[in-house]
Amino acid sequence: MPDHPDTLSKYSDALTAEKVLQSGCLRWSAPVLYRDPFELNHRTALAFEPQTLLSNVIRTACGMIFAREDPRGASPLTQVIRRWRDEERFASPEEAEEVLQELMARMVDQRQNELDEMMSDWRRYTRSLRICSFSAKADNLTAWQYFADSHKGAVLKFQCGDNTSLAAPQQVQYLPARPEITSLKEQLNVILYNEKLHSQDFFAEKFLCKQPAAKGEQEWRCFFNVDAATAAKSTDENDWFSDQPFAANELRAVYFGAFMSTEDKQRLLALLKHRYPETKVFQAEAVAGKYEISFNRLKH
Repeated sequence: MPDHPDTLSKYSDALTAEKVLQSGCLRWSAPVLYRDPFELNHRTALAFEPQTLLSNVIRTACGMIFAREDPRGASPLTQVIRRWRDEERFASPEEAEEVLQELMARMVDQRQNELDEMMSDWRRYTRSLRICSFSAKADNLTAWQYFADSHKGAVLKFQCGDNTSLAAPQQVQYLPARPEITSLKEQLNVILYNEKLHSQDFFAEKFLCKQPAAKGEQEWRCFFNVDAATAAKSTDENDWFSDQPFAANELRAVYFGAFMSTEDKQRLLALLKHRYPETKVFQAEAVAGKYEISFNRLKH
């Protein structure tokens, strides 16, 4: 069984819905085009400076020397620290910090080279990444309000999964911890405990986490990366999108907003009759006395 719904719903204003239906394409955008200050993109920097990393490494290593318990792990550094503890090498944290400064600086410099390489990979990845967002269902009031012009727009419901243009949708998680390209804690563990970390393996998952306040969107995302030549073709961020075609039979249903204008409805109905005669069409209506909508089937 797939770990995603059979269909996904694309919310839009009426004009955008018309463009999608006319072109037979969905727009997939680079992260920077989401215009969300909390969305990571190619301009995102690390949350810490090299000097911050160095000072934290020194402070943590010094704490390991004078801690009540032996340091964990079997990294070369922890073995040195155990020997220093056994020898009672340092009389005070200040004395230890003087020795650690030079040793840790070399280790951090080496790690910084790897971080610079990782950030170069990150910028290439996020320039080439294309995302298309959907909601799980067509009756999501939050999505209707914010993404479908306050119920004056439409929802386009697409088949997804294998052998479709939306082959591998992934569900967004709503978590309090904001994603980072890599965290200070992760880098401390690499340096102090010799933990293995290849941050590039986790780039994709950075785009599957949003703040809990957005949970009502029930967002699902589909991804692909354009080739390097296409990604490098334009330096204008506004051009970092791809209009990807979908098969007409993948458009399973269209829902008109409860407050869509008559003119928009007529244009969309004519377009659907001409290009998508097999697609089901529904009209949303506000349920009296409730924060709900219902759908009535329309003929076209």
